[in-house]
Amino acid sequence: MSTVGTNYFTSISAVTQIALTDANGLAMLALANTTGETQAATYQIGCLLIRTDNGTLYQNTGTVASPTWTINGTGASGASGASGAVSASGVSGATVSGASGASGASGASGASGVKGESGASGA
Repeated sequence: MSTVGTNYFTSISAVTQIALTDANGLAMLALANTTGETQAATYQIGCLLIRTDNGTLYQNTGTVASPTWTINGTGASGASGASGAVSASGVSGATVSGASGASGASGASGASGVKGESGASGA
């Protein structure tokens, strides 16, 4: 008679065999030709199950009471790395305006006209 956890695969059902167990007798490594059975008190959290019909590796992400078989390696992606530093833009050149040109001299005023004579006074 074989014992579960002897490092030899032991059938626990028509589709599942267990190779390694923990100190509590819960499976840590199993083989199956299906996604995995979900009987309570059989698979430890983190137990690995190798699907023999297609080579997919599953992990128990549920509980001992209710195993959930998740394809290993399909977890959420890690955070993206920080972006590289952005280089500073160059300083814009100063704008220099040329000196304004000198204003032209004002034209000379014309000479005043000749003053007319006063008219004769009345009698």
